[in-house]
Amino acid sequence: MPKAISQVKLNTILAGLDAGHKYAQIRRDARVSHGTISNVRSEYRPDIKTATAGLPRKLSQTAVRYAVRLVTHNNHVSAVQATRMLCELSGGLISPETVCCALKEAVKQVKKLKLTRKAKLERIAFAEAHLHWTIDDWWRVLWSEETKINRLGSDGIKWAWTRGAGKLNDNMVVGRGNFGGGLIMFCGCMGYKGTVNGCKLERTLNKEVYLEILGDDMERSQEDLGLEPGEVIFRHDNASAHKAKVCLNWLDESGIEVMEWPAYSSDLNSIENLWTELNRRLGTYEYPPQVYMSYGIEFRRNGTELNLIIVIM
Repeated sequence: MPKAISQVKLNTILAGLDAGHKYAQIRRDARVSHGTISNVRSEYRPDIKTATAGLPRKLSQTAVRYAVRLVTHNNHVSAVQATRMLCELSGGLISPETVCCALKEAVKQVKKLKLTRKAKLERIAFAEAHLHWTIDDWWRVLWSEETKINRLGSDGIKWAWTRGAGKLNDNMVVGRGNFGGGLIMFCGCMGYKGTVNGCKLERTLNKEVYLEILGDDMERSQEDLGLEPGEVIFRHDNASAHKAKVCLNWLDESGIEVMEWPAYSSDLNSIENLWTELNRRLGTYEYPPQVYMSYGIEFRRNGTELNLIIVIM
């Protein structure tokens, strides 16, 4: 039970709440604590909305949409010009920085592969062709892909804490190697039942190298996953080495069906999730792995856990 207060103080608190006064002003007028005001509001005025923290937004959603339309439909209109137009309409004072922040939130571009009309139609056709596939159908698919694995950090931006604007130290510098040093090109394959041994690409991928990979690893991959040649659906992208006639003929003679894959559709490839997990785990190393360049990588699924194992090539 809240502490009892006099009727005069109660009326003062309720009058302040109804008028929309801040707690600090009500506390001075009624000479009560902040908690007492909260208790009174909860009991007598539960429908009053609590004010949000911070200053109110200067731009309404209507104003933001108008600014977006000005900038996107008229390429010659800058953020400063849009600010001037908004000030004339609203009669208020708005800074260009406020408009820029609103535009960045409202018109945030997403980086995706540029799709032509033909590529879009191919993606729709791919979705329609596999719309009624069952789980048993997807069990047959082998997902294959090449990827670049970094030993020395990431290709993106890395952030670090620093004590003011001091000199650079080792924690503020990410080392890199000349001419692509510190990375390997890796070719891997996975299916519904698990993953198989991958291989490190020592040379530029061409039809001869790819045919050698198929001959060395395809049969072993099928055995590891318990698949017969006649029930395998092999997925690879439309790279020139993959589409070479000698490679396609080898797959056809081996009784392996090749999945028709739409162009620019790496985001549909399930094995990309595996590469993301691999790079995330390598990013947890406190120091770059010293033996990484002379060792290969193997993935083994143990129940629901994906284990990353270093094996000698």
